[in-house]
Amino acid sequence: MAEPTVYQYRLRTPKGRWIADVVMLSDGYFSAVSNCGGYAYRWGSPGKEFRAFVADLEDDADYLCSKLGRATWWDGAATLKGIREYILESRRKSGWTKARAAQEWQTLADALSPYSDSSPSEHDEMDVHQFHDWYGETKIDDGYEFATYDYEPQLRAFCREVMPVLAAAIREQLKAEAAAAPATGSEVAHG
Repeated sequence: MAEPTVYQYRLRTPKGRWIADVVMLSDGYFSAVSNCGGYAYRWGSPGKEFRAFVADLEDDADYLCSKLGRATWWDGAATLKGIREYILESRRKSGWTKARAAQEWQTLADALSPYSDSSPSEHDEMDVHQFHDWYGETKIDDGYEFATYDYEPQLRAFCREVMPVLAAAIREQLKAEAAAAPATGSEVAHG
């Protein structure tokens, strides 16, 4: 069995600022150290030439995040948004009475600011302790389903900022290799 080919990429901005160092092996190994964190993974069967596979990951951040990290980061903004929207939609479309909606809105307000009269609409997010307080008091069935977790913001930034630069470098390298490859017998001009 042949040794895998090593590919190294030192990625920089157009102004020369360092973004990341990436090392890949043709057998599916990937590692990156970047201004958005360090990540590594090994793919067993990418289904195509590995560099082309990695370049295509630029358009699939959720898949890439699932390989490089875990969705364990508490997303307090999405959690609060989901609860607020549910209460408002339940009043508008699901037949909740004004009193029921007001009770749930107050339950949420109390969890967010137990010592003030602020409205849930004045808050951008809720922490996990506020969610726990709300969940203990709400009458909404399956309220735990509003808890939203995501991948670490650094990993999302890696997908958003580093992967497009890496994908461009890989595609440029593959294009140069294809242009430099000798023509096969079927591609040779007959004269």
